[in-house]
Amino acid sequence: MIIHLVAPPSTDPTSRARSGRQIPTLLLAKTLATQNDQNARIFTIGDSSSARSAQLLGLHPNAHLTPVLGLPNSLKRILLSRLTSLQSPPTRIVCWSDELIDLATHAATQLEIPAELVSTKPNTITKPPQNIDTIRVVLSEDHDTWTTLRRTCQSDHTLESLITQPPPSPESRAEARAACAIDDDTIVIAATADAPHEVDAREFAFLLGLLSVSGYSTLGLIPSTAANLDQALRHHRGLNSPFRILTTTDPITTNLPLLDAYIHPNDTPSGSSHLLDHLLQSASIPILNLRHSGKAGFSRAQGTAGQLLDEMDQIVHSMQSRLSPTPA
Repeated sequence: MIIHLVAPPSTDPTSRARSGRQIPTLLLAKTLATQNDQNARIFTIGDSSSARSAQLLGLHPNAHLTPVLGLPNSLKRILLSRLTSLQSPPTRIVCWSDELIDLATHAATQLEIPAELVSTKPNTITKPPQNIDTIRVVLSEDHDTWTTLRRTCQSDHTLESLITQPPPSPESRAEARAACAIDDDTIVIAATADAPHEVDAREFAFLLGLLSVSGYSTLGLIPSTAANLDQALRHHRGLNSPFRILTTTDPITTNLPLLDAYIHPNDTPSGSSHLLDHLLQSASIPILNLRHSGKAGFSRAQGTAGQLLDEMDQIVHSMQSRLSPTPA
């Protein structure tokens, strides 16, 4: 019996201990869908809202555990108790979230079974446990990080293909936009990150205001757990709402039919950022090459306005091509 541990993203805007990521959850869901392993047992870690986001990403856990104050290590005793009470003893633990590796290796050591990590964000680990038997990565930068940490790992290029998304059909796009009352001339831009709470809504609203002044009709799609969301909404009202803002608790995969472009705040290369970019670009969603997190978000918005507007013009042209009638 293989035990899978993953931390899906929290969607509760009132929670102080926001945690979890979309990519590890999606990777696990797609892996299990291809393997059809009846003996797998899935444990999700996070607040109550993260159980719902797991299901929206295609994962159906056998158990969901909520850590005290959002600290996964508070679950060490509870997880071990759950695993030892299973009818069949576990033979391996696979951890899909770097943030849970201490929890996973503690249980594996107590049960005397191997622990495996699918690592997509190793920079969250400052002192890795000694007893990780296998580490899989998707990006060379992650491989280098583990080498610096004096750990061996192997590259797994199959992970990228697992989350490849087909472009949304015109029908699904029209239906999704109609449901949100979005007209054909409005450019829908998502502020997205593997961990949705890492999105800075205030700076994204600033960027949308810049685009509005430049003459574009835009709608900004923002995770409900984004940082500085209240300030962004106040900024929006202060500008007399020249653009639309739509907050969402749904994962990015659910909202693909709405999108015309996206912005990714993470400039640090990792499997996490690389796989999210691959997911969106495989679905033919172009990226606006501009950060929206941190002070550099403002400076680059002002310093690269020409490039940004060129990219927006390309998106408008692409939208018009999609609306053009197909020749008989």
